[in-house]
Amino acid sequence: MTTDQGTSTERKAESEEMIASYKQALERAIARLPVKNGVVEIDAIWIETSIPFDLLRKLLQRDDLNLPENVERINLKSRARKRDRRGGSKRRRRR
Repeated sequence: MTTDQGTSTERKAESEEMIASYKQALERAIARLPVKNGVVEIDAIWIETSIPFDLLRKLLQRDDLNLPENVERINLKSRARKRDRRGGSKRRRRR
């Protein structure tokens, strides 16, 4: 009978390494993006990095993310993704 503790520990280490490399890529990409009034849009980061959107949002909410001096905040509200939009017109289907 084998245990999965060894593989679980290995997966966790690989996951942490992957998060660290995504974080590093994200920090480099943000430094190259246009900043408007101290704000960078999540859509611009998403396009630049091609990191999956849900993972990108989690990474941007981390406390240990190092932002350039000219970036005060990151707007996490997407203009490109429908489910992130609030309000708007709700269309009804015709029968």
